[in-house]
Amino acid sequence: MVNRRMLVAGAVGAAFSPCSAIARQESFENEDVRRGRATVPVFLNDQGPFHFMVDTAATASVISADLAERLGLADAGPIGMHTLIGREVVPTVRAMRMRTGALDASEVRLAVGQRLAMSGLDGLLGCDLLVASKVILNFRGSQRTRIARSSAPPRGFHRGATPGIPVVIKGERRFGNLLMAPAHVWRTPATAIIDSGAEGTIVNRAAAVAGYATPLVPRDGESIRRIQSPTGSVAWGQAMVLPSLRFAGMGMTNLPVAVGDFHSFRIWGVEDQPAILVGLDILRRFSVVHIDLKRSELSLQL
Repeated sequence: MVNRRMLVAGAVGAAFSPCSAIARQESFENEDVRRGRATVPVFLNDQGPFHFMVDTAATASVISADLAERLGLADAGPIGMHTLIGREVVPTVRAMRMRTGALDASEVRLAVGQRLAMSGLDGLLGCDLLVASKVILNFRGSQRTRIARSSAPPRGFHRGATPGIPVVIKGERRFGNLLMAPAHVWRTPATAIIDSGAEGTIVNRAAAVAGYATPLVPRDGESIRRIQSPTGSVAWGQAMVLPSLRFAGMGMTNLPVAVGDFHSFRIWGVEDQPAILVGLDILRRFSVVHIDLKRSELSLQL
């Protein structure tokens, strides 16, 4: 199952000392990244830490309904928003303060989702809160995921998409602060949206056709994949294999993907051109990934 999130927005956790919070952070981060999730410890109203997924393809941040209730967060009214699956109207709540890493925000409005629809996590951080930050995914280090201040790429990174060296890709911020980067399916240019919240990569049918994708029958025998939004709404994608994808100077072959003309591709205006939601299955092929939304830059190291 591929769990998805909001795309357009709109008992109380015990307090921990800094040392114990860091120890707990490392514990659940390592486990979550191995399972295909990028999570950070989040403190809400100085309580926590809570497990939040970092989702660079979501333009709304979400909290699970049960946690919002336990924390007694104030009702902030309903909001109409678009998910990968469709337009949904959901309640929101307001937290007086949210902090994780370099992010320290006040008066934060959070959409309310369902824990089971978010892989059992407490919530997710979207681009509405990450827009001025840099998300660092370190797939080889002890602290796997963290939120840092926007800054120039590390020394030794070079602009372009040269294979085998650390690269900096100048992307484009569109669709409500989502970061896009160039890619190719087979020999056809494609729009790649960086999606740290996706366990696997999702493509539209235009990308599947341009890339000569073929049906995949996994070991479980299910050729249809369940796609779920944080509210629990469900759609279905076809399991296929993309023979060739080129992204950030790296060529990939025989990549399993979920294919479908989902609602998000339509509202982004890319339903008729090849488009890809680049998930952690691709990002973890690199040792370090920096997603700087403020600078619209993607830095990657093999």
